[in-house]
Amino acid sequence: MAGLVLRPMAPQDLPAVLALQAHGYPPALHDSADAFLSRMALAAELNLTAWRDETLAGYLISHPWAAGSPPPVDAVLDPATPADCWYVHDLSVAQAARGLGLGKILLSAGREAAMARGLSRSELIAVDGAAPFWRRQGWAAPAAIAPDLAFKVAGYGPAAVFMTREDLTTP
Repeated sequence: MAGLVLRPMAPQDLPAVLALQAHGYPPALHDSADAFLSRMALAAELNLTAWRDETLAGYLISHPWAAGSPPPVDAVLDPATPADCWYVHDLSVAQAARGLGLGKILLSAGREAAMARGLSRSELIAVDGAAPFWRRQGWAAPAAIAPDLAFKVAGYGPAAVFMTREDLTTP
C-alpha cells in the first residue's frame, strides 16, 4: 500500500491510538494507556502502528500469553506470566483506511514477529460481530470451551467469541 509506514508502537503514539480505539469500540472495551504500555513492554515487536500521511491508519496490539487465559479488558499485564501462544488483543483500522487490506498487513507482520519469538499458535476474542473477519484470517471458534474461559470471554460483551489459530506457519 503506497505511502504506508508500519512500525512498532511507541509511547508517543498513544494519544492517536486511544482516539482510534474510542471510535472503534464501545467504552466497556476501552483499554487505558497503562494497559497498552504493559503490552508494549511484553513484546514491542508485536504491537504495531500503520501510518498514512502521518495519520494513524490502524494498529495491532498483541503479546505472548498463556493459552486459554485471555487477560480481562484494561488489564495491566504481568510480565512474569508464562507465555505459549500469540494473543491478539486488538486490531483496529481507521474508517478512512478500511477496505485497503490494512488489517491483513498488520496481522501478517504480527504473525511473522510472533513466529520469530517461537510462538506457533494464537488466540483472541472476537468482539462486536468480528468473528467472520477472524475466520477469513484463519482463526476458528473451538467446539467447546471451559466454563472459566467462557466467563472471561463474556467480560468482552454478549457477542464475544473465543477463537484460536493452531498453526501460524500458514499465511
